[in-house]
Amino acid sequence: ATDQTIRFGKENHIATLGYCNPDIPDQRYFGVEMLVEGFEEIDEEFLIRVYQRYHHLPWKILETKRTIVRELTLSDMDALFELYAQPGVTEYTEGLYERQEEEEYERAYINHMYRYFGYGMWLVFSKETGELIGRAGFEHHNLVIGGKEELALEMGYVISPKVQRQGYAYEVCQALLEYAKRNMDFLVVHAFVQEENYASHQLMKKLGFCLNSIEEQSDGVKMHHYELPLK
Repeated sequence: ATDQTIRFGKENHIATLGYCNPDIPDQRYFGVEMLVEGFEEIDEEFLIRVYQRYHHLPWKILETKRTIVRELTLSDMDALFELYAQPGVTEYTEGLYERQEEEEYERAYINHMYRYFGYGMWLVFSKETGELIGRAGFEHHNLVIGGKEELALEMGYVISPKVQRQGYAYEVCQALLEYAKRNMDFLVVHAFVQEENYASHQLMKKLGFCLNSIEEQSDGVKMHHYELPLK
């Protein structure tokens, strides 16, 4: 019956969920969009997101007073390149690849990072104009913490110079941290700021981060490592 249901869904372009029923051993779930272990987590938003994943539609992650934060799609590439071409944007963050390579990278990022982990670097849009004004979100890295390597959550952001000094970075990052507290299992979020990036140092302090260490990279760049407990 399960195989028939999955086959019916695929033939009729219907997203399907798999239920991990502990009373039925050796179940097969190939072809389902998501697996669930119970029904407490299933609500309207959950079902909408399953539908969006199946049809390759971006998730809206959150809203703030002035912005909408959502996943990136390949149709956003022109706006993304325009954002990163603005003066000063890549002064303290890595730039984009050449157009074809960046599109290949983002396609893989959507299919793997968004789909499997449900988080990543998202896009920030102005509610008033609909314009892309930034990029912000979370990624994970293996960091050596307390003498041992562990998977750690890192927050990052970019805000367009057109709207800097208007409180957008604080507004978006504060909302991201609240989102992480509600929806993610990490106990601590990390942030790394170049020593000369004074605006980001002030933002980290305003958000409640504490300085953990100052590390010099192989290229001589000094990075300030900040931490904030989520739980």
